[in-house]
Amino acid sequence: MTAADALQPAIIYLGAGLAAAVASRAARMSPIVGYLLVGLVIGPSGMSLVEDNDATHFLAELGVAFLLFDIGLHFSVKDFSTRRDDILRLAPLQMGLCALGFAAIGFAFGLDPMLVLVISIALALSSTAVVGRILSDRNTPGCPIGRSAMAVLVAQDIVAIFLLVLAASIGGDPDSLGLGLTVAFAKAALALIIALLAGHYLVRPLFGALATTNNQEAFTVVALFIVLAGSAATAGFGLSLTLGAFLAGMAISETPYRHTIQTEVKPFGGLLLGLFFMSVGMSVNVPALYTLWPAVILAAIVIMALKTGLTLLAVSLARRTTPSAIQLSSLLSQGSEFALVVLAVPAVAGGLPDAFVGVLVAAVATTLAAAPIWTGLGVQAARWAANRSKSAPAPAPSSNEATTVLVFGMTEEGRFAVDALRDHQISYIAIDNDPERFVAATSDGYDVVYGDVADYRLMETLNAAHARAIVLGRPATGNAAGALNAERYPEAVHYVAATSMPERFALAASGLRAHVALAEPRGVELATDLLTGLGVDQSVVASWIEEQAALRGVSRSTQEDDITEPTPA
Repeated sequence: MTAADALQPAIIYLGAGLAAAVASRAARMSPIVGYLLVGLVIGPSGMSLVEDNDATHFLAELGVAFLLFDIGLHFSVKDFSTRRDDILRLAPLQMGLCALGFAAIGFAFGLDPMLVLVISIALALSSTAVVGRILSDRNTPGCPIGRSAMAVLVAQDIVAIFLLVLAASIGGDPDSLGLGLTVAFAKAALALIIALLAGHYLVRPLFGALATTNNQEAFTVVALFIVLAGSAATAGFGLSLTLGAFLAGMAISETPYRHTIQTEVKPFGGLLLGLFFMSVGMSVNVPALYTLWPAVILAAIVIMALKTGLTLLAVSLARRTTPSAIQLSSLLSQGSEFALVVLAVPAVAGGLPDAFVGVLVAAVATTLAAAPIWTGLGVQAARWAANRSKSAPAPAPSSNEATTVLVFGMTEEGRFAVDALRDHQISYIAIDNDPERFVAATSDGYDVVYGDVADYRLMETLNAAHARAIVLGRPATGNAAGALNAERYPEAVHYVAATSMPERFALAASGLRAHVALAEPRGVELATDLLTGLGVDQSVVASWIEEQAALRGVSRSTQEDDITEPTPA
């Protein structure tokens, strides 16, 4: 074999991946769908340009490992404590109800009970990659809906790790399954403890030493080493590659270097994950699907409709508002990349008729492609429900809520201020009289009162005279700046989002702490001043701001360079 022959598969994979990424972006669809379609084209059922061999499958598995590593980077012990309600209550409800629904269908087809268990759980999972992309495109990763969705997805991804163990055990001794899962759980728990200790005593000092050298290449090499070493360690321990990658990500998530590592490793993970989806597309028997496309469309509709309905029930049982339940259920309605992983496990694929495997893979891929459209319909339905709630009376705070912070105007600055108060467990009431903003914020999961601060009766109901602080998301909203002046509410510190420097100085002259949004995330200056003024330690505020910037895809350097505005007295 010549060097040209050896390079040919790599060139084809890279070229196909590039074409899939560019075409997907142009068509405004998920890149996952593009990779699946390209796999169909270059695979054995298409043009047969490359072989579907063991080397391809190994690299594809590494792609899944990098996906789990990225998830681990976003899942720290601190995150678990702040999102425990979503992780321990909402996520089990959602997965349990959806799995039961799919299990009923599986039993109706007369499938093996073990296959039904594995496939129903796999179909109950949603796509982290697709949901993250949708939230990013809508600029809502930090809103309550986005945070709840990502918390549920993290819980699903943890379940998926053990689901792969369960899927691999199909066809073995059923009496040993319980013991096998128990041993796997014990090993995973031990691996988690080792990973956390390694993160604190090994990874943190190591990256601290590397940081003093200012060598970016060393960061990249060490990050790749940790991913691969963690994967190899758990694989040698009798667990999966993916679990080791997830734990490696968790170990780094407890250090201040996780955002840098995420940036360095992301290109490798994206490339290998794209190869995984291409390998799934290559494994689909296209000729067998020519006559089965109606079954594919029907299966995709059933998956999305069933998951939407059952997730809506789960979110309602978790006592969320109707607009929140509607939007979150549509957001989690698609299939998961892990469903594709499970369907590719030989024990699962071999236990199903060929038509079943092909139809399910194609149906899951169809749900990934349709997810943005389906979610858009969910957003419209959520806003319709929120619009109907505008006439609800404002809540009357009890006498012990005199330290409540009032936030008027759910603009970008107002939302960021609410996020800051919520994350630091500071009591607040959000108010807005703009119908469009009210509906949008309510459908995104914010608890908002519909009303005008110029209505003194409403402000008396909200006990504004004794508010701890008053925040105006934008002073140009009605007569808000005049209605919430410092003379009328002298006990509260007033924070205002100004739209220009002259306006800022004018507002500051009247006793308001005004800020012009110069940095990203928008409103970071106001939120920083607000939290500091409410007594939150500056180091805690700085850490929270960094986390929010990473969540919204804002680089740390840009954030630091742009926050130059002095706070007015």
